[in-house]
Amino acid sequence: MNPVRGGWLIGLTMVGAMLLAVLNLPGGTPDWLFWLRPDWAVAALFFWSITTPRRVGVFSAWFAGLFFDVLLGPSYALGLHGVCFAATVFIGTQFHVWLQTSHVAQQALVLGVIVLAVQAIKGVVRLLAGVDFSALMPLTALMTILAYLLLRPLLRPLADRYVR
Repeated sequence: MNPVRGGWLIGLTMVGAMLLAVLNLPGGTPDWLFWLRPDWAVAALFFWSITTPRRVGVFSAWFAGLFFDVLLGPSYALGLHGVCFAATVFIGTQFHVWLQTSHVAQQALVLGVIVLAVQAIKGVVRLLAGVDFSALMPLTALMTILAYLLLRPLLRPLADRYVR
């Protein structure tokens, strides 16, 4: 297997997910609308960790999370997304055999639980830092589940063709 084959697709997917995450909503939108944004980066990492577990590892996820923290600026603690992304990939790679044979809805539910855990970790860190914390985290998990159900059918044929 060529170790470089398809790496561009994984990288492009992650850059796209991070750009979707940092896009600002138009001015004047209500604050609660922020919680309707899916966690694109976690969804993309989860997809790649169960589709190609040997290509996306914990270290690369941590590095992507560190880059994401730098991209977001001082509003988050440096390394917070790295830990969350690494945990997502760890769970995905540990259970990739079961998840690959599971129905897409089961994969999405596992992703929803992961996103709830990620949102809880982010909330605790923000609470400890004295930053406002919202109780609308389940909406982000629900939107990420819906985003994954849209993302997977788009990425799966590309992964089969270019990455494997």
